[in-house]
Formats: sequence, structure tokens, C-alpha cells
Amino acid sequence: MLSWLLTCLLASLLHPLGEGTKIIGGREAKRHSRPYIALLNTDDYICGGTLIKSDWVLTAAHCSCNSSTKIKLGIHSLTAEDEYVQTFKAKKCIKHKFNKATFDNDLQIVQLSGKAQQTKAVKILSLPNIFSDVKEGTVCDTAGWGAITSNGLTFPNKLMEVKLPAISRKSCAEKWKPDVKITENMMCTFDATGEKDICGGDSGGPLLCNNKLRGIVSFGAEKCGDCELSSVYTFLTKAYVNWIKEKIIKK
Repeated sequence: MLSWLLTCLLASLLHPLGEGTKIIGGREAKRHSRPYIALLNTDDYICGGTLIKSDWVLTAAHCSCNSSTKIKLGIHSLTAEDEYVQTFKAKKCIKHKFNKATFDNDLQIVQLSGKAQQTKAVKILSLPNIFSDVKEGTVCDTAGWGAITSNGLTFPNKLMEVKLPAISRKSCAEKWKPDVKITENMMCTFDATGEKDICGGDSGGPLLCNNKLRGIVSFGAEKCGDCELSSVYTFLTKAYVNWIKEKIIKK
């Protein structure tokens, strides 16, 4: 069944809007209310990201990144012109030791071709300084430009956001057992109603809990809003944050 999961994830790569996760049951975000959000576009595929330094963006390792990747900051609409949008190319893409078979260590940092100017629409989001597990029931939130229907056929033009309750790693592991192993490097959210979810065009986007960056959108069920499976994020552990800081300082 793991091959089924990877098949659906790989299939999402072929979708014209991209690689990650769809937001289901969300709402349009207030324009520029999430100034840390980045849009990564590689060969017509998109992923989300987080501006963590003036010239560095944090995203998922399974998101494509190469010299043709464009990164936009301060963006809300995918089509409307916006004076606040800043566009860069990827200067360097540094993946962690990503395991494609298990999706463990699903994070990478992307160096921009220049330094972003901070404005009301573009701001840096600090890396976390707390590393304890997010308490089950904590309402977290994320945002992105992925599909907004569970069949993956309807896409938004503007940034969408959604609130999702965190569940324990143990509960998450039970839901994915035996097909996928949920590791200590992962955290999960789950909406039992199936009305709110992520799952196919927002990979790499930030998960905030109590207004702190705690995770990176990684993977979910083939059908968004699946009432049986939880959505999974790379959990920003102390080791991951130290790795990010070390790489950024070196560069």
C-alpha cells in the first residue's frame, strides 16, 4: 500500500498546478495577511514555502527545485498584477537526507537569487524555538494555492487558508498503519468531518500552531478530506532547525 501512496503523490506531480497538497473547506486568506508565504514554481508545478531569512525559503524536499525554479514573495493572486510581489530565481537548493520511500526528512532550503525587501506584504517568519510535540486538539493553520475540491479538479486563483486540529503521533501512526511509518520527524492533523483538509498542491507550505512555525506540509491521502487518514507534516525538530541554521550560516 505504500506504493499506492507514492503513486498518488507522484501523480500529483503531473498535475498542471503541481506537487503538494490541496486545501479543502478553507477560505480565501486576507490579502498579505501571511507575508511569510512563498510560491515556488518549477516547470508549471507549484509548491508553497516560508521565508525564513531575507534570501532563504524553507519548503519540502519532494518539491522540485532547480535553476529554472521561480520564487514569488508577497503574492496573493496567481494572475493579478501586484506591486508588492517580489520574484527571484533559485540560486541553490539544499535537501535534507530525504527518503523517497518513506517521506522521512521531507524538507529543503532554497537560497534566493537576491535578498527580499521586507514590506507589509513580505516578512520573515522565525524558526521555532520550542520543540515539544504539539498537543492533540491544538488548532493549527496552513495556506496555499492547491485544489479546493476533493477530486482535484477545481483550483483557486487566490491564496486559501484552513484551520486543522493536531492529533498525536500515536493516533496518526494508527491511522496509517501498516502502509506508512509515522516517524518522530513527523506531525499530523485530522478533521474527523472530512470537511477540511490538505492533500495535493500546497506541499512545502508552513503549518503554524499557536502562531509558531511547527511543520511543513508533506503528504496526505489520495482523496482530500478522507475521514480515515490524517495529513502529515515534517515536524520542525531541534535537529532540523540546527541543520537549517548551520546551512544558512555556511552559505
